[in-house]
Amino acid sequence: MKRKVLNLGALAVITLLWTGVVRADQRSYAWTYEYLTLPPGEAELEYYYTISAPDSSSMRTNVTTEHKFEYEVGMTEHFDFAIYQIFEQTPEEGLRYEAFQLRARYRFGQKGEHIVDSLAYLEYEGVPDFTQHAVEAKWILAKDLGRFHVALNPILEFTFGDEDKVVLEYAAGASHRTSSLLSLGLEARGGKDGHYVGPVISHGKGRFWATLGSAFSVGSVASGEPEFQMRMLLGLGL
Repeated sequence: MKRKVLNLGALAVITLLWTGVVRADQRSYAWTYEYLTLPPGEAELEYYYTISAPDSSSMRTNVTTEHKFEYEVGMTEHFDFAIYQIFEQTPEEGLRYEAFQLRARYRFGQKGEHIVDSLAYLEYEGVPDFTQHAVEAKWILAKDLGRFHVALNPILEFTFGDEDKVVLEYAAGASHRTSSLLSLGLEARGGKDGHYVGPVISHGKGRFWATLGSAFSVGSVASGEPEFQMRMLLGLGL
């Protein structure tokens, strides 16, 4: 009888974990960030799967794959922090550890409080031998218009190491939430090395969500840059 009670208690706990309301960092876009931070004390695991092809007309044995794992935690009502581990695999090599990232976001005000919702994003990226460093700053601007959503991310990246440089880029997205579970949209992003555009789809809410986006080059791209990319994101609220 005691064992039966314990089993029923365990089942109740599991049910609460799976059905409880968890506000996850749900993403409507694959590259563009929105006006979102995790609530304090909550955590989420995210997985980024990105493929890049230098020649979109001949992708066989010509695709680089990136696996990025993220653990993020809500620190306050407006601030969250995340750690990334990045692995990469090229056609000529096996899977290797590429880099790590530390990311902080601070959300200003409350949604709808101002004409445009805004959020500050700061990220540091380093490699295992600490010979290369990059700092990326983004200003996330977003707005909900009923079921429609728009977002713009001006991006400034500083790279230090073998070659010091400053790069100005952008990412932007527009989407329509067709239901409580499904969002359809379009993304654009780019900089001096090239510009990309492609559709994006997001599904899920609360504890689990998934996003799939693509990026097709518009015009020419710099040497070594991909002509096509596809990214899948999976998020699991803890």
